[in-house]
Amino acid sequence: MLRYITFLFLFCFCINGNAYTQVLIDTVIAVVNTDAITRSELENEFRIAAIMGKPLVETPTAVEKRAALERIINRKFVLQESERRGIVIAERDVHIEGKIAEIRAGYDAAADFQNVLQHYQLETEALKMWIYEQLIYDEFFRRIFFNAVNSAEVEKLAKSYYNTHSTEFVVPPTLTFNSLLIVIPEGISETEKQNVVDLVQELNGHLQQGKTFEAVRKAYETLLTLKFAISTVEADTPLGSIITELKTSERSQPILVAEGYRIVERVRINPAYQKEYSEVSEEITERIRQEEAAQRFEAWLTGEKEEKTWHILDDELTRTENKAK
Repeated sequence: MLRYITFLFLFCFCINGNAYTQVLIDTVIAVVNTDAITRSELENEFRIAAIMGKPLVETPTAVEKRAALERIINRKFVLQESERRGIVIAERDVHIEGKIAEIRAGYDAAADFQNVLQHYQLETEALKMWIYEQLIYDEFFRRIFFNAVNSAEVEKLAKSYYNTHSTEFVVPPTLTFNSLLIVIPEGISETEKQNVVDLVQELNGHLQQGKTFEAVRKAYETLLTLKFAISTVEADTPLGSIITELKTSERSQPILVAEGYRIVERVRINPAYQKEYSEVSEEITERIRQEEAAQRFEAWLTGEKEEKTWHILDDELTRTENKAK
């Protein structure tokens, strides 16, 4: 395989004399047909993953880089075929802004989101382009592979799948409980915090003596920030273990949590049960269609890579079995 490194340069010419400045902008590390993949695209894969909540890989290994590059290469094949077939996203900008809003919702404020973009040196336009390419990728998969799976065949397989994988559709035991959350405000002094702790112990004493959550809440709602809720939790969780040890209608001692303290009261235990086929048939058919579509998609990608021209130009990322076809 012919290996070469292509550089993209920006030439800034100075009018003063015949001198000019040459600035390196980017490096092409792979080519898929006629589309170049640059090093910045590869780096953006890691930056965008971090913005979306995954830990940032500061110094990715060659294996991690190769995996990210494979995703980009696959995306290029999909984008090229989508263009050939005329697959587009209606109301493109609306969908992109919607996805950005979903990402931004994971931050406390819009300013925090912008600060993270700046921290990772990621341009908003680069993020928008990445989102659009993902939208095209998903639409291509849905139209060409997912929708092509025969519904009648899937329905025949669904019942068999349920019988074979019945343990996957068992709802684990859960506990229904009353919960009173006492919030300790942020930024208060140690003295104020101790006053809150004293009030919590006083409130807890009334609950242990048999007063209702409603009565206690009314008595202390002007003194403490209280939140009452009726909730359900799986038994096999840290909170579920605490509630399991309580008798029905018994209250726990104050439990230290991030917001402050929580006092819980066991209401009932809900035993595990097997979901009926009718309850999960749609979930099963969706799963079968997804798996079948994924297999066909992978087969299509393999065929594209065997038939089309593509090169990895960076020695670190090149594997000997990937040769130009």
